[in-house]
Amino acid sequence: MTRSRPLAGLTVLDLSQGIAGPSCGGLFSEYGARVIKVEPTHGDWMRPLGAGHDDMSASFLYYNRGKESLSLDIKAPGAVDTILKLAARADVLIENNRPGVSDRLGFGYDAIRAVQPKIIYLSVSGLGQTGPDAKAPLTDTVAQARSGMMMINRGRTGVPSRLDTTIIDAITGLYAFQSATMALWPGRETREAQHLDVSLLQSAAAIQGPKVMEYGILGETVEKLNAPAGSFPASDGWFAISLLRETNWQTICTIIDRPDLCQGRYATFADRAKVVGELTEILDEIFKTNTTAHWVETMRAEGILITAINDYGSWLEDAQTKATLAAPFINVTTHDTAPVARTPGQPNNDQLSPKLGQHSRLILAEIGLGDDAIDTLVEAGTVVTAEATA
Repeated sequence: MTRSRPLAGLTVLDLSQGIAGPSCGGLFSEYGARVIKVEPTHGDWMRPLGAGHDDMSASFLYYNRGKESLSLDIKAPGAVDTILKLAARADVLIENNRPGVSDRLGFGYDAIRAVQPKIIYLSVSGLGQTGPDAKAPLTDTVAQARSGMMMINRGRTGVPSRLDTTIIDAITGLYAFQSATMALWPGRETREAQHLDVSLLQSAAAIQGPKVMEYGILGETVEKLNAPAGSFPASDGWFAISLLRETNWQTICTIIDRPDLCQGRYATFADRAKVVGELTEILDEIFKTNTTAHWVETMRAEGILITAINDYGSWLEDAQTKATLAAPFINVTTHDTAPVARTPGQPNNDQLSPKLGQHSRLILAEIGLGDDAIDTLVEAGTVVTAEATA
């Protein structure tokens, strides 16, 4: 597979931290843009958060591949001038401060547009740039709760639950990348500056669009559409079943020798949705009598959509995962490897994430600072370079 680099020649100034903004910048890098990551002298707060290598967490390593790192104290004298000089050369600027903070610091949309009249200024926030709660903090978990996602993710216990991964952050990064690349579409000659507002809460709503619409139509959350689809325990693990039509359920009843479960209160999807808790308890006891492999093989042979429920290790070892190079072990630092989930449609992204301040000298030299001036900034603690963090 050939790497697609349609954004080569573009420059992105990434002032964001965490996941949502940096994941957007990471996609720009993967598709060929030069991405300059400006981070505090102590580094992006995501750098140490979780397991990883070389003081870089897995999240940081994954979302910052191919970027250049300039470590700068943006509150130090003259630092904003540096940001403005870099922005004047950029096509896109990504920031994820709370609304109003970038304006106060001196690199809000109007300040950047003054030095780069064709800038695509991308603000990634929790709740958006307007509204009574615009300046309130928001995390992935809170976005899942506030958007209604937890209410439809009740599982077996009926308790509203979070997906234990930063799904909303990642989706927000994708929507932000989509929004910014579409804004770039006219090209430099005809492009006009735009301020794009992409929030976690709106992104959470967008991926639940049909559910939101159903609620608006009915005035309530729709009951389970294909009961009793879901997860079930076998004697040695768990498997998941998906039901598309009534005949699927009839086939399962035949396999488990329980024709009574296709009649009366269990006859239709709508009927079963009303008693899904009771029905699940019955099925649990039946499925626990045999292995996951038995149920997968038996039901799959009859056309039922079923699969063992993997952990990440099982998925990485799956023959299909390996055949499609879905997450090969490749270098994530100069001397460490890890499985890297491939961006769909792209080959493996073997670019490395930068060490803190790895490119500080190079970037500052490009905007006219000499070695002595850079040394002075390093000595003052305004700038961190890779040698200072080695």
